[in-house]
Amino acid sequence: MAEDKVRIAFVGCGGHANHSLYPVIHRINEIDLVAVVDKVEEKRLRVQRLFGALRSYADVDEMLDKEKPEGVCIVGPPQMHYEVGMQVLERGIPIFVEKPSSIDFDHAYTLAETARKKGTFGMTAFMKRFATAYEEAKAITMRPEFGPVSMVSIRYTHGAYPLIWGLEPEPLCCLIGNQCHAFDLARYFGGDVSELYAKLCDHGQGRFAFAVTLGFENGAVGLLNSNATDDPAWNIRETLNVSGLLCSVDVEDMIFLSYRPRDSWSPSLRNHAWRQGHFALPHAVAYGQGGLYLGYEGELRHFAKCIRTGETPKSSLYDGAASLAIAEAIWESVKTGKPIRPKSSAPKN
Repeated sequence: MAEDKVRIAFVGCGGHANHSLYPVIHRINEIDLVAVVDKVEEKRLRVQRLFGALRSYADVDEMLDKEKPEGVCIVGPPQMHYEVGMQVLERGIPIFVEKPSSIDFDHAYTLAETARKKGTFGMTAFMKRFATAYEEAKAITMRPEFGPVSMVSIRYTHGAYPLIWGLEPEPLCCLIGNQCHAFDLARYFGGDVSELYAKLCDHGQGRFAFAVTLGFENGAVGLLNSNATDDPAWNIRETLNVSGLLCSVDVEDMIFLSYRPRDSWSPSLRNHAWRQGHFALPHAVAYGQGGLYLGYEGELRHFAKCIRTGETPKSSLYDGAASLAIAEAIWESVKTGKPIRPKSSAPKN
């Protein structure tokens, strides 16, 4: 084992970890997978065998005592993210938690504050921030010629959403469990949300649609089309549109990026090839090489880098709390019929 490798342990051997995270670890030279933890023996032994973990455990504390990992990835239901996250952070060890980072804003914020007080950090696994097309779109919006972001519009739609994790009704469950991806993208490109207003069309049985208007702290505005009435086969449709000043960038389904630069609008350039784009890879390869293009490899590599270099994570526990604050504000706006200011996710002084 190379000395510069980061000793990482995983807690959780379920579906998402097996499909999207464990399969990319062999491509990340910075990580040494020292242990996996799961209460179900069959699951942990299977993961150990398939993905090359050095050892496996049924108990988190036993693993922490024996392995002394430099970082711990926690992948399971949000209640587990909080419980195991607190357990690990109390030892001053950095954590990587899947989204949502907890079951509600208060627990997610407590997780973030605990990491700060213990002199360590945590990262929320918003893999879209590390996806190829979104990374390039973000770089475009940061160029001086793009100007300040004026408008962020996101469509994030799929089929009927079930009740999970003891949350109900279905629309709230989906806001916390899945639409948090869209909320994080809105903040990533638009900044902190100062106010939002939401309307809900609910057909029951997990079939619903939210229309949400956003106001950002920097003066930009936004729109969210968050609905579960779109596709019976549960094919997610995902589009991002960001407008600057006389320019815009679009990302469709995480794979296609198009950029309309400001010069394209000049009357003298009417015949200019104004659409600039490139393809990454389709969702169909998400469990293979798609782990690179869809962000799963990048987020784990970034976690290891932050441990080794002290770099601030691009997707922190505070970001995880902020997405839950938006989810809860949307639900409150629907119930009250009023605009709502999301709770602040900024660190306390």
